[in-house]
Amino acid sequence: MAADGESYTGISFSGEDIRLDGSVYRACVFRECRMLYRGGPLPVLEGCRFIDCGWNFDGAAANTLMMLGALNQGGLAPLVEATLAAIRNGGVLAQPAEGPVRTPGARVIDLGFGRFPVPRLRRQPRASVTDKHEGEA
Repeated sequence: MAADGESYTGISFSGEDIRLDGSVYRACVFRECRMLYRGGPLPVLEGCRFIDCGWNFDGAAANTLMMLGALNQGGLAPLVEATLAAIRNGGVLAQPAEGPVRTPGARVIDLGFGRFPVPRLRRQPRASVTDKHEGEA
C-alpha cells in the first residue's frame, strides 16, 4: 500500500490501495487501484493516469460529502449546485482553509466564494406523561 505523505515518480501501481493524503504522485500509472482520501493534506497528482480505479472518501472527506448530501436533501439543492459549479470553474479556494473559524450562534456557511444561510431545525416538544393521560380522559 502506498503510504500517506510519500513521494512517487514514474511508478506503476496495480490492484493496490493508494493512500492519497499528503502524498505526491508524478507521472504514475494506477491500474485497478483503490484511491483513498481521508480529508488530510491535499495530494499532488501530476501527469498521472488512472485506469479502472475506484475513489473512496473516509474521515473528514466523507463527512464533507455527507454534509453536501444532507444540504441537498434538506432543501438547499441550489447551494450544493452552486458549490459544484464553483468547483468546476475554479472558483473555490486555491488553498485549503487553515482551520475552522467558529462564530457562536452563526447561521451561515462560508464556502470561500460566498456566505450562505443555514436553516435551524426546530424540534417538536415532546408531550409529557401528564399531557398524554389528560387527553385520554
